[in-house]
Formats: sequence, structure tokens, C-alpha cells
Amino acid sequence: MNIPRTSALQYKTGTSVKQSELKQGDLVFYTTGEKGKVSFVGIYNGDGTFTGVTMSGVKIVKMRDKYWKERYVGAKRIIK
Repeated sequence: MNIPRTSALQYKTGTSVKQSELKQGDLVFYTTGEKGKVSFVGIYNGDGTFTGVTMSGVKIVKMRDKYWKERYVGAKRIIK
């Protein structure tokens, strides 16, 4: 399977998933730069957390944290 390199292109692939229907392995997308433009992707872990690469390294992050909650764009299921 070929998955695009950038988060913006990854957001254009797969099937959209509602936040309430996320499963482990789904990709979650955020806008961390220009407002409204996808610029960050993480892998959903379950239990409302995702794993992503931040400036501080690889982190497990709570999606409900204010910073991430305000920047959430959507989610995609790439692997069935």
C-alpha cells in the first residue's frame, strides 16, 4: 500500500471517520500552522489518545487536551 508522505495529502486518502467511531490505527489530522490547512497527523491509539511526532519527539497525546481539541480537522481510515 502506498500512503502519501505529507499529512495534507494523507488527509485526501482513505475513508472519513467520525471522531466517535475512531478505531486503533485510524489517522487523526490537525491544523498546527495555517488555519484550516492540515499540517499534522497522528495514529489513533484508542482511549482518546494518539501517537504523533512533536518537536519534543514521539509522544502519546490526549485528543481532549485544549491545544489538540481546538486544532482537530478530522480522521481517516486507511487500513480496513
